[in-house]
Amino acid sequence: MLQPRSTICPGAAARPGEGTHAAAAVVFSALLLAACAHTPPRPAGDPVAVEFGPVVRLLDVATASDQAQVLIDDAGSAHVLVATSKGRTLRHLVVNPASAVDLDELVRTNLSPASLDAAFDAAGRLHVLAGPQHLVREASGEWSEAPSPWAAAGLETGAPRFVHGADRSLPLLYAFDVRGKALGAPARWDLFGIGGYGAGIIWPWRTRGSRLAVVAEDGGRYDEWTVVDLDDNEDVADWHAVAAPDGRVHLVYDAQRTVIGVLSLARHASFAPGAADDASPLREIAGRRVRPVAGTDVPLTPEVPSIGISASLGYDATTRELLLARQHFGGLVLHAGAWGPVIPFPLDLAFDPRVAPRAAGGFDVVVTGSRAESPSGHEFPVFYLRFRDGRWSAPVELAGAKVEAFFGSVWDAVQLASDGRGRVFVTWPVPDGIEARWLRVPAE
Repeated sequence: MLQPRSTICPGAAARPGEGTHAAAAVVFSALLLAACAHTPPRPAGDPVAVEFGPVVRLLDVATASDQAQVLIDDAGSAHVLVATSKGRTLRHLVVNPASAVDLDELVRTNLSPASLDAAFDAAGRLHVLAGPQHLVREASGEWSEAPSPWAAAGLETGAPRFVHGADRSLPLLYAFDVRGKALGAPARWDLFGIGGYGAGIIWPWRTRGSRLAVVAEDGGRYDEWTVVDLDDNEDVADWHAVAAPDGRVHLVYDAQRTVIGVLSLARHASFAPGAADDASPLREIAGRRVRPVAGTDVPLTPEVPSIGISASLGYDATTRELLLARQHFGGLVLHAGAWGPVIPFPLDLAFDPRVAPRAAGGFDVVVTGSRAESPSGHEFPVFYLRFRDGRWSAPVELAGAKVEAFFGSVWDAVQLASDGRGRVFVTWPVPDGIEARWLRVPAE
């Protein structure tokens, strides 16, 4: 049974400055969070040694709501994709381990994607998802359009992503929303309403909602799909996915429907797309072999029982632990099939966590904080944290994020990539550009 998403305490999940940079919004969110979020006391965090590289100037642009994605290649260089919101361009930059920019190329113009993601394939080619458009950089340096599972099926999707974490020798994994009607999902009735005290209008709406499909690259055929909660009647929303090195996918999401307000419940699913030894039944749907998988509940507090859009997943191959980092609240660890308790961040406000695993065990994490906790007085300080053995390190401020546009946001340009061996690359926006730096966090 679904439980209602908290509507009394919206500040627990709200991003301050979304559309304004007023510091009052930060304070307001902090007060709401303190009043509403039932979490254990904030830990101080363990000491952590972080070595800073120089600040790298990536782009000189007037910033607004820009998007970035970062990958580290086998040679140790960082590849940065930036979709500029004002300039409507997509750029690709390469920063070597010595912090020099080796490449700055224009990929596309007149482009304003709703989402941005990137991945390397087994041949070392760089793939980019700019909204539903799939682009690939050939060895020659030429960019071209490439097929995708949704385009091959003649379907529309909004914000597809790659599933990161699998060994690069394995096929790319795509994750994307699909309308339930296209898959024959069961229908439901949602209830919507408008009005105020003493009067209002309520009307029903019949829908099949949306589901999530995960498909492995197979040379452009895309014959076999894994679909999450196909036989349920809730939407698969606010989803976050990561893969283990062997390609097994872990997914957390909110099962949602609308009954005047949005009802939401957190779930987790785990599966191996296209596994030869998977004996679960396949269905023929619209010319595709579809394998349904079902999720199980994630034990979250009744006050905020949902994952939300501002969360991140990481998988530690050394300990076989899955870390779910939720905005403000902290981390939950799934180990041996059981979820542990919430481990609060050592910060009162921690927006949009980014998570990457470390080869020696644990995770590199970056969050955006608030001015009240910034030693440098930054409006949106960017903090590094390490998570290991169920404990957070103390936050280390590495930069200050800010954009030029009044109705802009910093969130999608603050990104993290890790080589897993102690070298971390972080990007963030400033009013007149995009900046970055290397960090080194030695194993202890």
